[in-house]
Amino acid sequence: MEFSISPHNGVGPIKLGMPKSEVREILSEFFDSSRDSLDFYFNGSLQVEFENDLANFIGLALDESYLVTYNGINVFDVEASELFALISTNEPLSHYFNQTEYIFPEQIITLWDADEQYDYLGDHQRVVWGQIGLGTKTYMRGVSGV
Repeated sequence: MEFSISPHNGVGPIKLGMPKSEVREILSEFFDSSRDSLDFYFNGSLQVEFENDLANFIGLALDESYLVTYNGINVFDVEASELFALISTNEPLSHYFNQTEYIFPEQIITLWDADEQYDYLGDHQRVVWGQIGLGTKTYMRGVSGV
């Protein structure tokens, strides 16, 4: 299964703003658990956060069941700094690499915890992001406190 990240739209078949019932229907065979406003799929590697039962954040970590791409690049098989630079090219302002976490405000793409421990595809030799996520404007307001 491929999850292609499309800013302001969604990740593969999971769309931002999609009702929880539809997300659960699409991913029903991969459902793990639910906690408050979060659903977890693929052994916790994919999380969907809901506000008013509508998807407002989709977070993905590496899982062998799926491929996650951004502009055709496997986000978990590329150096963190390279992915950061690629995403930056689609933002109007300059951005500076932060290895801990980062939010690209125009695309509302989140990057979390760049470290060698997440480089499962390269034998832990490269610094790779632990999670990449996609949110809505509502999610962004909640994170930034605006």
